[in-house]
Amino acid sequence: MRTQEILALIRRIRHDFGNHLQIISGYTELRRSQEVKDYITGIVDEMTAERIIFELASADSALYFYKQLLLARDLGIILRYEELEIESAYLLESRNEPYKTLEFVSQKIDNREDDITVYISLYQRDGKVDMFLSCEQLEDTPLSFSIRE
Repeated sequence: MRTQEILALIRRIRHDFGNHLQIISGYTELRRSQEVKDYITGIVDEMTAERIIFELASADSALYFYKQLLLARDLGIILRYEELEIESAYLLESRNEPYKTLEFVSQKIDNREDDITVYISLYQRDGKVDMFLSCEQLEDTPLSFSIRE
């Protein structure tokens, strides 16, 4: 990942962190302590779910997967990685995956009020990456396919 991409990622994280603080501050000013607790619990749960990225992937791959997670949020998708057996994200990056598939999923789900949660597992073997995806709001899941060189 290039320095400019890393800088953009850091800016995005700082922006999101600032938004979280504003929401907590607003709840605090309104003396809504339960909402503050619930919101913080949600942030902690999110961070716990993201930990798999940083524990199971190489540094370059971790940055790529985290960037994909942020792009998914822009689509209204909460991306949860379940299994990551990836040596390198190069093949995925060259195909802009899993983002491209998440765009497809986002378009298939009509009339949604809330964010949707998509669970994904990635396995790299023999020059290909197998991707398994599930989503409660999409009838045709789980989906599985291979990305080849």
